[in-house]
Amino acid sequence: MADQTNKPLGLERVKKWLYAKDLDERSSGCVLCGSCYGHGPANPMEDVPGPKEKCPPYEYYKFQRHTPKSRWLMAQRVFHGLDTITPELKEVMAACTNCLMCQELCGVRGDGYGPWDITVAMREEITEREGPLPAHQAIFDGLKQHDSPWGQTARGAWADGLGLTQLGRGQAATLLFAGCSAERASGRSGAVALAKLMQTAGENFAILGDQEKCCGLYAFDLGYRREYERLKDANLATLTQAGVTKVVVACGSCQRIWREYAKEASGFEVVHGVEFVAQALTTGQLKFTKTIGKKVTYHDSCHLGRGCGVYDPPRQILRAIPGLQLVEMERNQRWSWCCGGGGGAPEADPAMAQWNAADRMREARASGAELMLTSSALCQRSFDELPEAGLPTQDLLEFILAAL
Repeated sequence: MADQTNKPLGLERVKKWLYAKDLDERSSGCVLCGSCYGHGPANPMEDVPGPKEKCPPYEYYKFQRHTPKSRWLMAQRVFHGLDTITPELKEVMAACTNCLMCQELCGVRGDGYGPWDITVAMREEITEREGPLPAHQAIFDGLKQHDSPWGQTARGAWADGLGLTQLGRGQAATLLFAGCSAERASGRSGAVALAKLMQTAGENFAILGDQEKCCGLYAFDLGYRREYERLKDANLATLTQAGVTKVVVACGSCQRIWREYAKEASGFEVVHGVEFVAQALTTGQLKFTKTIGKKVTYHDSCHLGRGCGVYDPPRQILRAIPGLQLVEMERNQRWSWCCGGGGGAPEADPAMAQWNAADRMREARASGAELMLTSSALCQRSFDELPEAGLPTQDLLEFILAAL
């Protein structure tokens, strides 16, 4: 399917990776190696083999249809008219948490698209043919009507009392992009802490305040390609008109989408708040003065970690805090286990999403840490909503601010 601007949508967008003899263009596709779900090393050539567990839906359901390989093959059959879009197919596609583990493991992804890309394209196909899934209808409506997955009609309240400049009412080449979660309890502390850290570092920056729109994370991940393109174009136009050359993002999930923007546009730099802090510590703009005698562990969010490759800055920062002891969970950095909070899974498959979060919390407690830190509002929400009390969790930026 193609939209009105002739940009391909759905499976048409990835057709070169859906094998068929009659395609004019052929690239590569799934080679059925099983690395994306099989229990064993991800790749014998890896310096650090992957963990035993590789795909959250597969580990939860233990059915082959929930593997990344099967999602790819299902998409292929739908594209060639061999299968229809059934309720069972939609259930499988909706269970993906968008953890990007399959992308990390896939041996053919370097030739274009990997398993997760195909899942997203299949979600686009479903949306184009049948509309949003009922579980995600509220997210779709919120994006379309209010530029927010949560349907927020008022933005910018997170910055009340901070004395920040709104873009357009003052000159600044740096933008602090707070993200939709800044208006919710799970993301507000991180956005507020980042603003205070940037102020302390002497950064001249502005915010969008009540003019901020969603980055398009949910639109991209759930298959609402038209809404994603609209939001991307609007956000890039705002940067261009204001002369912004640097975007500092408060949420790891927003960071992943801003990296997508950068693939199509140039002239601006995108960094997450922890990258900003790491740079500011190096230049002397920020300095830790307090001793914090705690043992902490850091949860690499899927989007900031596997999605953006940001692993070292959080650890560099934590190791620079006097008195602090950083302990790693068994699965960490590129092999970090998903919290279950992405991809619309909490809305479409809440039992599986909660199982994911509980398993990660079990691992955090086993590390011997007193506190778990993370850099994603979606992860924070997942851990906060666990029915049983676990290890206390905190946004890393908020924790950093308390150590200055």
